[in-house]
Amino acid sequence: MFPQTTPPPGASRTDNPSDVLEPEFPALRSGVEVTQREGGKAVVSLPGGQYLRLGRDAAVLLLALDGTRPRTAVLASWAGVTGDVRARETLSRFAAAGLLETHQDARRPVMRRLVYRRPAMLQLTLYQPDRLTGILHTIGTHLARRPVAVFYAVLVCSGLITTVLCAEQLHSALAHRNAVTWLLVYATMIAVNVGHEFGHATALAYFGGRPRRMGVMLLYLSPAFFCDVTSSWCLPRRQRATVALAGIIVNTGVGACAALAGAADLGGQRSYWWLLALANTTTVVFNLLPFIRLDGYLLLLATVDRPHLRDHAMDDARAWLGHHLYRHPPQPRRLPQLWSVPYGLAALTFPAILIAYLLLAIRPVLAGIGPIGTGLWITAALCAAARLLLGCCTVAFPRDAPPRQERG
Repeated sequence: MFPQTTPPPGASRTDNPSDVLEPEFPALRSGVEVTQREGGKAVVSLPGGQYLRLGRDAAVLLLALDGTRPRTAVLASWAGVTGDVRARETLSRFAAAGLLETHQDARRPVMRRLVYRRPAMLQLTLYQPDRLTGILHTIGTHLARRPVAVFYAVLVCSGLITTVLCAEQLHSALAHRNAVTWLLVYATMIAVNVGHEFGHATALAYFGGRPRRMGVMLLYLSPAFFCDVTSSWCLPRRQRATVALAGIIVNTGVGACAALAGAADLGGQRSYWWLLALANTTTVVFNLLPFIRLDGYLLLLATVDRPHLRDHAMDDARAWLGHHLYRHPPQPRRLPQLWSVPYGLAALTFPAILIAYLLLAIRPVLAGIGPIGTGLWITAALCAAARLLLGCCTVAFPRDAPPRQERG
């Protein structure tokens, strides 16, 4: 009836709620917003940008905290519904999650520009697009009109048909590529990927959300752009899926335009246009993969509607491997879906494959620098190997594994 607070990705929570001092007159923290959603759930947004999920009944109790009743009176009124123990636990968890007003809340939360997110994501915030929310909402309103959607569908279909009919031109562009053309494609893709992130921000603003941060990041040693769309957790599933696909929609449209321009040999740069179409197609396919925290994973989250899906699936996969490889006792599944273990196995192995590919790709470049570049590559390879070994040890020797019983 009163489930534990569950933070979506990007949220924070204190592990031991009993260690948090509860206010004498509990009141809802200033700046906290509660959004009711379908399915009896509610999403709570904190001033610092974190989001928590609550059950509907727990959200009702939270909204009733106005600071006019002492802690004992609040617990007494809750006890008639939840029981004494559960009432104390609920209030403690509210305090631990930062949902209650305290003397420390007078200071405005400071947003850190450099943020590290496990397992291998380093984000640097360059811009806060919340100031453009109104403009982005207006742009999204115009783009959501039916004529625009029909034009986009015709454009994508035309680009796809053109690519199939002119496959020889694409093959020729790949066979006769040169460094200058690739450099132009790379520079163009930087601008396109900025548009990709603004696509996410526009879709989120159109549905009433607020994009918080945009910047650059290192994802498994690979540079990329990002847009913080955590507030999409307040939206229904279909709208969250649209926000997740908005960036891919931008790349698909650019790729279709590039294919048409390549077929027409626009500006006499046929190779450039076809390579640009290929680069956008590759970006779309890569972003749709749900095994790392990219658009495909956000789309899967919107479909399943369960926070920390990837982490829980990897826990199930580790438990499955430990049981079958090391004869550990079977562990209860954290996800009820049948595909939990296969998906978790793919999520465990895909980052290793990606890092191995990146290391092999940059090896000639670093080797050309000389001994310093070679040393950097060896250091990166050793760090990757150490991380892989640590992951294997986590499967073989889990922290919470019970001691094995000796056979008599």
